[in-house]
Amino acid sequence: MTRECIVLGVDGGNSKTMALVSDPAGRLLGFARAEGSNHERLGFEAAERILRGVATEALRDAGIGGPAAGAFWALAGADTGSDFEQLGAIVERLAVAETNTVENDLWATLGAGLTRDWGVGVACGAGFCAGGIAPDGRMLKFPSLGQATGDWGGGEDIGMEVLRLAHRAHDGRGRPSRLGDRVPAALGMASFDELPERMRAGTFDWNAVRDRLPPLLFAAADEGDVTARGLVRRIGEEVGLTAATIIRHLGLEGLDVEVVLGGSVFRGENPLLLETIVGSVRASAPRARIVRPAFHPVVGAVFQALRRLGIEVDDGVRENARVTLPKDLTN
Repeated sequence: MTRECIVLGVDGGNSKTMALVSDPAGRLLGFARAEGSNHERLGFEAAERILRGVATEALRDAGIGGPAAGAFWALAGADTGSDFEQLGAIVERLAVAETNTVENDLWATLGAGLTRDWGVGVACGAGFCAGGIAPDGRMLKFPSLGQATGDWGGGEDIGMEVLRLAHRAHDGRGRPSRLGDRVPAALGMASFDELPERMRAGTFDWNAVRDRLPPLLFAAADEGDVTARGLVRRIGEEVGLTAATIIRHLGLEGLDVEVVLGGSVFRGENPLLLETIVGSVRASAPRARIVRPAFHPVVGAVFQALRRLGIEVDDGVRENARVTLPKDLTN
């Protein structure tokens, strides 16, 4: 197959990296998956190795013998000027596309959720990330480097707050809560009494706090637990405030702006969380619409790559992508 107008979309996250190859009509031709490629955790050398492998494999899977016409690299950890400088040098060295665009992985979420080329996105996965694009092309993204840059609400933040509230429910400093009863088992402990020793021994699983406790929180909130519902409202208010602030900075208050919610925190579509976000956003942008991505972020990266070549991502392109999705992306 020729490579004219063939595009490559890459979504490089903390836990996994995916690459997709598409033709100009949105038909997905090649797919590859690898481990996470965030340079903040692995270093730039390891990130380059992973990105090279996944991009090369996707092109090979598509039967493309040379570089794609364009590639969009949506990479976790692309936050500062120095990040973009080094990541940009990496993708140029890879030589898998004639033109390359590097952005934070938030832009893959935007590409997967927006029905046009402008709007606002908030991603809550392990961390918290938010930004937006105005109709005139102006872009804004908050630094997204954690609480030091004003961020709160990703899986790590939520997990730690659930752990804190659960322990306070257990020892009496907080109100009684289902969280106090359920958190130890979710973390593989018989009781909170094991926590200090595990922390001292370095055997406590902090990843489990991030991965297992947010779903437990939303389940408890659905059951009416007062402590859990209070924390869910706090998360929703923070997400809504962040989205509304970006809307205001970009001057979108009077428009029917789409606000895309991406990341594992939103996967369960908790009613209280969504209701709180909607109320918070619409207080300053009454016409705003909260949307969930229709596609996996790596498909959003493909759509962004097509746009960079001047190809409109219309309903036909989206339908072609939908019917040619690799099996790994249909669940």
